Amino acid sequence: MRLPWRFLIGLLWAAGAQAQGQVYGLAGKSTDDPNYVAAWRGCAAEAQTWGDRCIALGVRGPARARAQDAAIVAGLQRGLSGLAVAVTNSRYLGESALALAAERGVPVVTFETDVDPAQRALRRVHIGADNTDIGRQLAALVAARRPAGGQLCLLAGDSHDAATAARVTALRRTLAQDPKLAEGARLSGERGWREVARCPWFNGDDARRALRQLATAFRDEDADAVVALGAWPFADPGAYRAAVQPLAAQDRQRVVVAATGALTAGQKALLADGLVQGYVSVDYEQMGRYAYRAMKRLATGHPVEPSIRIGAVVRHAL
Repeated sequence: MRLPWRFLIGLLWAAGAQAQGQVYGLAGKSTDDPNYVAAWRGCAAEAQTWGDRCIALGVRGPARARAQDAAIVAGLQRGLSGLAVAVTNSRYLGESALALAAERGVPVVTFETDVDPAQRALRRVHIGADNTDIGRQLAALVAARRPAGGQLCLLAGDSHDAATAARVTALRRTLAQDPKLAEGARLSGERGWREVARCPWFNGDDARRALRQLATAFRDEDADAVVALGAWPFADPGAYRAAVQPLAAQDRQRVVVAATGALTAGQKALLADGLVQGYVSVDYEQMGRYAYRAMKRLATGHPVEPSIRIGAVVRHAL
């Protein structure tokens, strides 16, 4: 995706106006999640182009607000020129790390997951996908495979994630063909779709838990379709393949679609082999590049649009 020429010219001017070697921090929800690794890789590559550094802040493993907050606070103590955050817990960060950034005059950019409206003044820019569009695209993939509907289970990371909530609402409204379906209302027979009683299931960004939930939804909860609002079940394509191949051998048609980052070779193979029916993919590396560019402009006193969108790519099995 190309940035407007004025954005790039402004960045060139900003780079020349400041001494080189500034340090920017990017805090994903985990430092070993492939999506956040890709975002940091994009941020680091773009920063290097301009003679700066972009460092990854956080810890390995499932997302934890306290750990993310502590890592951001530690980064701010090192003197960051800008901060980009994929928000785990808006209120918690807003009362601690983001408040400290504001106190020190460090411009904050959020990416992927934004702060809640109550903390909106603590960040300057949000960079992310159009979550409403992702929800619609996921629904379209499912409906194309099961036009008469069926039993549906949704898998998500965090029950308090605003991006997930937007995807879920759009998905439900699209499947129900009802744009006025109340936010939070479960599908209970609209257009043949009914949500499994125990779903949605939340995994706390734990890939192994997400895969267990997916297998359980099909094996024990009589689900016809599973929609993962993130890529957790496919983090290890080999483990996913082992978990679902016994189910794929059954006569019943089952559907799995997911929102993901850039696809790995193993994830593409799952699609080619019919073990996943569709992906809606967001380029996290591009998101990281945009995050650096926005931080750089803000740090050098230049305006940035308050919302920058990254397009998604839909891939489906033949």
